[in-house]
Amino acid sequence: MKRRFAAFLLAGVLLCTPASAAVSTAQSQTIVRVGLAYDTTAMAAPQLQNVDGTGYDIGTMNGTSFSAATSVSQTRLTIKPQGTGLAVLDTDSGQVLYQTSGTTLAISPRGTLTWFNKYKYRGDFVYTRTGNAVTVVNYVGLEDYIKGVIPCEMSASWPKEALKAQAVCARSYADGQMDRHKSQGFDVCNSTHCQVYKGANSATANSDAAVDETQGKYIYENDKKVVGYFFSSDGGATESSVNVWGGNYAYLTGKVDPYENTAAASNGVWSVTLTAAEVQSKLQSAGYSIGTIQSVQVTKRTAVGNVNELTITDTSGKQVVLSKDKCRTALGLNSIRYTVNGLGSTQAVTSNSAASGLYINGTRANDGSLYAVSGNGTVSAIGSANGKTALTGTGTQTITTTTSGSQTTINTADPAATGASYTFSGTGWGHGVGMSQYGAKAMAEQGYIYDQILQFYFTGVTVK
Repeated sequence: MKRRFAAFLLAGVLLCTPASAAVSTAQSQTIVRVGLAYDTTAMAAPQLQNVDGTGYDIGTMNGTSFSAATSVSQTRLTIKPQGTGLAVLDTDSGQVLYQTSGTTLAISPRGTLTWFNKYKYRGDFVYTRTGNAVTVVNYVGLEDYIKGVIPCEMSASWPKEALKAQAVCARSYADGQMDRHKSQGFDVCNSTHCQVYKGANSATANSDAAVDETQGKYIYENDKKVVGYFFSSDGGATESSVNVWGGNYAYLTGKVDPYENTAAASNGVWSVTLTAAEVQSKLQSAGYSIGTIQSVQVTKRTAVGNVNELTITDTSGKQVVLSKDKCRTALGLNSIRYTVNGLGSTQAVTSNSAASGLYINGTRANDGSLYAVSGNGTVSAIGSANGKTALTGTGTQTITTTTSGSQTTINTADPAATGASYTFSGTGWGHGVGMSQYGAKAMAEQGYIYDQILQFYFTGVTVK
C-alpha cells in the first residue's frame, strides 16, 4: 500500500511553528507495523535521535498514511506522558516542542535512519499512551523490515543463497503472521515470538542483497501463499507439522535431511542432565501435577525418529504424558530429537525408513540377542521379561516392556531410586518444522540455489 502525506492540523497545543505541508517521499512498499516496546516493555520516556539528516515531522497516522501537523528541527526527541496526553520534548534542553491531549501521536524522521533504544531503524514511529507508559511501534516498509530480520535470524556472513532462502522464508512468514498482534495495535513483534528484528544495525551488503534479489518472492503451495516456518538445526530430520503443533499441511512434511552437517552446527549436538526433582519442578511450572519422579520414558517416535510422546511416571503411578512439541518445551529441551538415559529411562522403537527393531539408549540391539536375568536366576528374552528383575550398573531394577504396532518400549525402573537423574542427549535446535537454517547453509555450500533449498525443505512448493 502507498503512504500518502497531507498537511493536517492536529487538535492540540502547538508550541512551535506549524508546517504548511508535510513533505516526504512516497513509498510503494507494504507497511509492516512492528511492536518495539509494549506491554511489560513499554517505556516511560522513549527517545529518538537522527542518524542522518536533521529534524522530524510530527502528526498522526491514519491507517498507514502519515499526516503532519508540525515540523521540528531538533536532532534528539523525548516522548512522554503529560497531562492527559503526550508531549514531545527536546531531549537536550527539555523544551516542550509539541503537545496533544490525545493518547496517540506519530513521528516521521526526515533522515533515512533513526536511533531508538540502541538500534537504528528505518520508517516512522507511532506512540500510544497506556497509563504512565508509552507503547512504541515502528511503521516500516516490508522489504526494509525483512532487511532488519535477516541478519538477526541468520549470520550475514553465510552464503548468499542461504540468505536468499531465509529472506523468502522471512517474507512468507511475515505475510502469514500479520494478525498475530492485532489486538495490541500492531502486526508483528520484534522478538522470537514473531521474528527477531533490530532495524538496520546488523545489516550488511550481503544480507541486504539477499533481500533485494528476492524482492516480492513468496512460497506457494497450489498457487496459495503459505507460511515459511524455519528454525536453527534439525539434527538429521525435519518434522511434520501435525506431529509438532497439530494441523496436517502437506508442504510441512518431515523428512530425513542428508544435507545438514549437524556436527558443524554451533548448536547441533547437545546434552542436559536433570535430576528427578528438576524434572518434577519443570513439569509443575508448566502446569502439570505430579509427585516424586520414578521414570521418564520415550513412548512414541515419529516416522523419522523424533520424539512424539514422553511419559513421566511418579512413585504413586500417576503419569504425565507429553506429546508433540510439549516433549521439548515442557522440560526446556533444545529439540524433539533425543534419547533419555538414566534410572527409570526408556527408549522407544519406531519403524521408519530403516528396519524396525529394539533400541536401548539409542542403539539398535540385534534381534533376539537381549536377555534379562531375574533375581532367582531365570534367564528370559527381553520381550517376555515383564516383571523380572535385572542387575544393572545402578543395582537391581524391575523390567517392563510394552509393544504397540512396530514400537517396543523397554523400561527399567527402581521405585526406590529417589536420587535418579536423567540425561537427555540430542541433536538439533528448535521446533523442527520447515527450513533448517544450518541445512540451508550446507546446501548453499554444496552449490544449491535458494529456490532449490526451499523446495527441499517445503514439499511440493513453488517460489515466485
